Amino acid sequence: MELTIYVAYPAGNTTILVETPVPRHEYAGVAAKLLALPRVHGEQVGFLTEPQNGGAVRLEMMGGEFCGNALRCAALWWICTNGKSGRLTVPVEISGCADVLPVDYDPVSGDLTAQMPLPEKIEYLSARGETLAAVCFDGIVHLIAHKPDDWMSEEEAKELLRGAAKRFDQAAAGLLLCDAAFTTLHPAVYVAATDTLTCENSCASGSAAVAAVAAINKPDGVWPLEIAQPGGKLRTEATVTGGSVTKLRVGGIAAMTDAVSAVI
Repeated sequence: MELTIYVAYPAGNTTILVETPVPRHEYAGVAAKLLALPRVHGEQVGFLTEPQNGGAVRLEMMGGEFCGNALRCAALWWICTNGKSGRLTVPVEISGCADVLPVDYDPVSGDLTAQMPLPEKIEYLSARGETLAAVCFDGIVHLIAHKPDDWMSEEEAKELLRGAAKRFDQAAAGLLLCDAAFTTLHPAVYVAATDTLTCENSCASGSAAVAAVAAINKPDGVWPLEIAQPGGKLRTEATVTGGSVTKLRVGGIAAMTDAVSAVI
């Protein structure tokens, strides 16, 4: 099978975008082969499809999960392939989210800032004697722990997240290890459909989850937070209104290759 792909780099979270149409039932198998490509070092795969709800572009992730960095990459793909220039806002559809999400593009800095869905709920659970916040979006649940990146092995993390994805009936689950001030983050994401765990260089939906938890007890207003991750920094803004988080945005620089052919 020969595919036309683009490789995007949002804060190091290498994302493979597949332009060639692929049947949905083949997503997991195709994604596994693309992630194994030498020299690409992809962390996730999204399939570009026709919009269904009025967006400019739609992206289906390999396991039907939601991904904030891939959301930003889909906007960048649309901008580049349609020859757009200047400041603009791209409405993007993505798996794991029923809403069309706007992504703002700044051509000078290369920054893409996406409006993120709000958490459906925030619960708390115990793991290895620690209390973790479980931030549930439609499409992914993130577990937040104030622990160093060697808190548990990858196999232990995979087992924990496999259980979390099942417990919260989500396509994916993330483990977010951050400092007490929420300014550093080491993310790992498990995708149930492919039974894979990836220690990611950055995670936008995870950053949104952290921003939401950090803002829970803040007064009304807009609360910015810059979160350093292995692949770079992502900026977040949590808007608090009436004691609740009413808006989340995540932004950062992203780049993308020209179209390349991949034979798998």
